[in-house]
Formats: sequence, structure tokens, C-alpha cells
Amino acid sequence: MGKCNRCGYRRLGLVRSRCMVCGALLCENCQMIVGSMEGDLAPRSGRLAGGYGSFGPVYHGACTWDCFDRWAWSFISRDHAPKRFGPGYVLGGIRLHPAAAQRAVAMAEDHRRRQGLAHAQHLIEAEDHEGAAKIYQTLGMWKEAGEVRRSGRRQIVTQVHVNVNDLVDQVRKAGIVTDYTCPACRGHIPISGDTTLAKLRSCQYCGSAIQTTDLVEFLTRVVGYP
Repeated sequence: MGKCNRCGYRRLGLVRSRCMVCGALLCENCQMIVGSMEGDLAPRSGRLAGGYGSFGPVYHGACTWDCFDRWAWSFISRDHAPKRFGPGYVLGGIRLHPAAAQRAVAMAEDHRRRQGLAHAQHLIEAEDHEGAAKIYQTLGMWKEAGEVRRSGRRQIVTQVHVNVNDLVDQVRKAGIVTDYTCPACRGHIPISGDTTLAKLRSCQYCGSAIQTTDLVEFLTRVVGYP
């Protein structure tokens, strides 16, 4: 009668195998089958349906989930995620059993998510707020996507106001006198060294709001900025 030194299980003709990750000696009672490989000649340790050295499905076992996770991570960390194969999944050439497949898929999804978040952060640092927002949307993070877009718009508006202040100051220093044409009513709004920003917020004739970006573009041409 055979006895497993790991779990103490006894049985006549006890079938033994080894953990496919750490090589620990296991028995049919304490091994945890995580997957199988069809039509192999058992090139590795494992328990075969027809016995060692015979053709048939090769069953791959692990001693613990920690060992399986280390094995799965060795593929997932290199961007080799579990792939669909019929109703199940395959990883590293092994057709995973349901519980193992569930763990591996969750691990791959978490890895993909963390990679996406890291990339989104890099895009924010590069001031590509729209690119970062799209990544957040792909990950289902709608609130974060909106916050990034709003942050990008605030930065643009702040920069535009800074540009207007600088350009009006340049007009004042250069002693330039010019007219800005209101896009709505075609009225001529005088701009000189005495003009204040308050007078450039709306048209003095029709009252329509003056788009700051249009004003920046016009003043840039007036002061001769490239």
C-alpha cells in the first residue's frame, strides 16, 4: 500500500505526480489539477489517463494556488493572456480547468487594467487629456474620464486668458491702435493702449460674447507674434 508523505493518504497503487511549478511530490489526493494537454506523450511530469509514457490527455497539477498563480503570472506579465479555446481557455499550451481559468482570466484583466491606468497617467503628464480620458472610458471609469477632460479644458482656458493679458499689454507697449471686427454684427471694436479686458468680453454694439480664442488669434497677428 502506498502512502503520500505530503498528505498521508494511503491506497494500493497510489498514483503520484509532481507540481508542475515547484516540483513537489504529490498524490492523487493532494494534487490540484489545473489543466490538461491533449495528444501529448507526457514530456513533463504529470498524471496521464493511460499511465506514464502513454498517449492521451496529460493532466497538469499544482500543489497550491500560489504555485499556479506564479506559473500563470510568468505568461501574463509578458502580455500572454489566456486565450479562448472552445468553451474554455488555454494558457501556455495547457487547456485550463474552470477554476484555474477563472483565476488566470481575472489576473490578466487586472494586469491589463493596471497597464491602462499607468498609460493614462503618462498621457496626463504629456497633457494628452483626451487620450487619457478615452482609456478611462475603455476601463469603465466614466467619472475619471470626465474629470480629466474638465481638467484639460481648465488648463486651456487659463492659458488663453494669460495670452490675452500678455497680448493686450504688448498692444499697449507698442502704441498700437486697431479694430476687432465682431463676428456677429460686423461692428468695429477699437483696441488701443487704453483698452481694458472688461471691454473685450462682449461686443459694445450687439452685446454678443467675444470668443477669447478668436481674440487671441487676432491680437497675435496684430502684434506680429509667429
